[in-house]
Amino acid sequence: MKNLTIAEYKFFFVRFTLIFLLLLTVFMSIFYFDSQSDLERRKSNIQVQQKALLVGKKNYIQVVIGSVVRETALLSDIAINHEIFRVMALENKAEKALLLARFSEALKSVSQRKEIYDQMRYLDLEGNEVVRVNFNDGRALIVQPNGLQQKRHRYYFKEAAKLQHKGIYISPLDLNIEHGVIEVPYKPMIRLSAPVFDKKGNKQGIVIINYLAKYLMEGLGLFNLNGGTNYMLVNSDGYFLYNNLHPEKEFAFMFTDKKDQTIYQQFPELEVQIQAMQSGQIETSKGVMTIESVGAVGRVNPYCFQEYHVTENNSTAWKLISFVAFDKRGDFIKAIEHHQTLVYIAIILSLVLSYWFARYQLKEHINNQRINVLAHHDGLTGLVNRMAFVNQANLMLESCMHDEKSACLLYIDLDDFKPINDQYGHATGDKVLIHMASIMRKVFGKQALLARLGGDEFAVLLSSAKHLESPEQYAASLQQLLGCPFEVAPDTYIHIHSSIGGCCFNGEITLEELMHQADMAMYQAKRKGKNQTCFI
Repeated sequence: MKNLTIAEYKFFFVRFTLIFLLLLTVFMSIFYFDSQSDLERRKSNIQVQQKALLVGKKNYIQVVIGSVVRETALLSDIAINHEIFRVMALENKAEKALLLARFSEALKSVSQRKEIYDQMRYLDLEGNEVVRVNFNDGRALIVQPNGLQQKRHRYYFKEAAKLQHKGIYISPLDLNIEHGVIEVPYKPMIRLSAPVFDKKGNKQGIVIINYLAKYLMEGLGLFNLNGGTNYMLVNSDGYFLYNNLHPEKEFAFMFTDKKDQTIYQQFPELEVQIQAMQSGQIETSKGVMTIESVGAVGRVNPYCFQEYHVTENNSTAWKLISFVAFDKRGDFIKAIEHHQTLVYIAIILSLVLSYWFARYQLKEHINNQRINVLAHHDGLTGLVNRMAFVNQANLMLESCMHDEKSACLLYIDLDDFKPINDQYGHATGDKVLIHMASIMRKVFGKQALLARLGGDEFAVLLSSAKHLESPEQYAASLQQLLGCPFEVAPDTYIHIHSSIGGCCFNGEITLEELMHQADMAMYQAKRKGKNQTCFI
């Protein structure tokens, strides 16, 4: 890459740039298609995985809540079988205490075996707790009469009091409140209630189960995959009941300073789609969201069974939502890093291949130029040879005749060239010929067609207006410069002389005729003596 001309450097960099852009485009297209196919495949896997996972979560929730609904009905049946409402009317305190104790033990047994109910209660129609069993620290305990409370003003009692036969009420999932304050540590709770009727069909009381929803949440967590995926359970208002990545946002509706912390605040650009979608998936540039409705949807409530019906659909109108963020998935991050590495490799490979291809093409270009020079130029002087001169001169003459312009051909022959060769040797003769070509270039410049026809014969075809103003003057300048002493060896100088014949024309003429006329003029100059000029 050394000793190159500006034109050759330009040729190399143009070829290098074009080849680099072509290779880079090819490699990038291949890698882009491969990366997009890989990412689409990964996205498809995520969609299938998350869909199946949320369906599993949905089935789990509905099985758990469904079993609690059935056990609420069972608790009502137990109360009816024990005729607890009749017991309350007994005047015999000992018998009354015995029967209440039996009923309490029955509830305690259920609570101890299940271990998922914070409280199991029977209330009269005034909202007074008659029997309550608490479950704390793994033990079911019967609350003594002095610890029973009045629940007439609690929303779940009011809703339960409205129920008809075989009706079951499910409260919203929220945090347990004791004595008007949210219990700490937080206890996610669902309260289910059913009325108790006597044999005559008269409503006598209400059974209430406080289900510890933390077990439901812990169960949901067992289904979670990949630490970067956000799994959420939201109620009909968009509040989080479960959020594995942001637990601080759970049950925000119960805190005055968190009222805005909904799923719509977390994903504002997807609010409309989340509200409208019951089941499906949304793909964004940041990730994939999967939505699956669980529990009641419209008028359909999956917790109704046999002749029992759940009266409050909105309480269980939940949505399971997962959001897989691409920048949090390890496999996605590795895939993107892999694709970026391929891009860097493509750039480096393109640079290396472009360099070698461009260098090869430059070498071929230089070789072709050399071949072209050797084929059309004289190897010693660098002037065009006879064949190239004929070809180029014909084209110049055709152009001149087409444009009705003049031209002039000069024939030049060195005087006494053979004696120089004989006296000083052929190497000196070559120096003389090279010196002759140099003087011709200096006198006529690039606008003239300069040629060595062979031996010591040269030709110059002039077609520019500048040259044609006075071709004789240019011929004289050539002879004058040639006549200056020329050093052929150390301290050895000679004088070079030439005979010049010229033929100028303006009209139709062939190159052959023009060359013949110029040749004739040159011989006339020789007959005049050395270093003479003759124009026709």
